[in-house]
Amino acid sequence: MAPKKREMRKRKTEDASDPGQSGDTLGKETKREELRRRDLSECSKYIGAHVGIQGGIWKAVDACIAIGGSSFALFLGSQRSWTRSALDTNAADKFQEQCSLHKFAPAHILPHGSYLMNCGSPKEDVFQKSQALLVDELSRCSRLGLTLYNFHPGSSLGTITTEECMVKIATAINHAHQQTPSVVTVLENMSGQGSTVGGKFSELKAIIDKVRDQGRIRVCLDTCHAFAAGYDLSAEGGVKAMLDEFDQQVGLQYLKAIHLNDSKGKLGCNLDRHEDIGKGHIGISAFRDIVNEPRLDNIPLILETPGRPGFEYAEQIELLYSLLTRTNKCSHMTCTSSRHTI
Repeated sequence: MAPKKREMRKRKTEDASDPGQSGDTLGKETKREELRRRDLSECSKYIGAHVGIQGGIWKAVDACIAIGGSSFALFLGSQRSWTRSALDTNAADKFQEQCSLHKFAPAHILPHGSYLMNCGSPKEDVFQKSQALLVDELSRCSRLGLTLYNFHPGSSLGTITTEECMVKIATAINHAHQQTPSVVTVLENMSGQGSTVGGKFSELKAIIDKVRDQGRIRVCLDTCHAFAAGYDLSAEGGVKAMLDEFDQQVGLQYLKAIHLNDSKGKLGCNLDRHEDIGKGHIGISAFRDIVNEPRLDNIPLILETPGRPGFEYAEQIELLYSLLTRTNKCSHMTCTSSRHTI
């Protein structure tokens, strides 16, 4: 979800990343620059958040650095319109330059699809527009030098079967793959709310099996969605159990990213209601297990939490890095500073 509160925070974050900011901000940057020069081992956990693109798509890089992120997600355009103006060539070049300058690899950047899309829609006009938008978004990824594209599979709207809906989703993906080069489509698991498809791991696998180019289809697991769909991450060993089940039903080789969200709703509620880390029904222990899980090394771990005063993205990223055990320990400040030139 993309609540208005989070959009407001993104704008504030980008404003705060302006080079002409206060002495406190400059002091933090100086400290990061000093730490960056040290010979430090790198972390294997790439924790970040969904950041805004107001002012130019390249601003997402600045916004990620401002919150201390090692990975980030972003929208590729307006969420309110099916049609968009062409991607500005200068903006695309500047985005790639910023990513290269600050050492953000494409594997740690996860564009998020438009919420308008429903590639499983029984309504032919919506299906056709969704399919066209998917092609457009993958094309934008290619132009931006990005290799991943995450989106919600779709919904049957309760008027066709789940199987029919999954066939339509796979049809849209196959069509988009034919029209665009190389970008990997990353399906997101859902909460099971309404007639959405993808709440069960078996449904994700069924879609994957219908995709012709198996090298271009992967999965992003959202912790809130999984919990709401009935996977008990809050239980002792719950994270391991979920990953084991995913491995059995889908295959860990398909796991490409994680969305880190606590849940306002209880286990199995089927509600897509994100909560700040440690403030919901999943609880902090599960997130400690996630950041210390070796099977989640070297993939983007992206926050999509609502935030609250004093506990925004920056504080939640810092908290998550603090949960690393001694075996996996790295200083968050030194880790991010060693990767990104400030």
